[in-house]
Amino acid sequence: MPDPRRRKHRTWFIAWAVLCAAGFAATEALTRSPPADEPSVSTDCADYIAQVEARLAEQWTDAEGTVVAVAGISNGTDHDCSQELREHFDAD
Repeated sequence: MPDPRRRKHRTWFIAWAVLCAAGFAATEALTRSPPADEPSVSTDCADYIAQVEARLAEQWTDAEGTVVAVAGISNGTDHDCSQELREHFDAD
């Protein structure tokens, strides 16, 4: 007759192994970086960021020693680039 305690340990081990595999798969999926060929910023936002940088550079050269502030600039698209702008200028 089979030992019921041995079967119970086997069931716990299999359940533990399945949970560990699921945890590793979830961790890998969450920490996977985007592919290198896929841009992290949309082309509309990249163009918009370039325009903002050009305006800032122009204002900076014209107004030496003053504070340059840009407010209310709209990129004219449906996509909101505020998060991308914040990340771009926080990195600098």
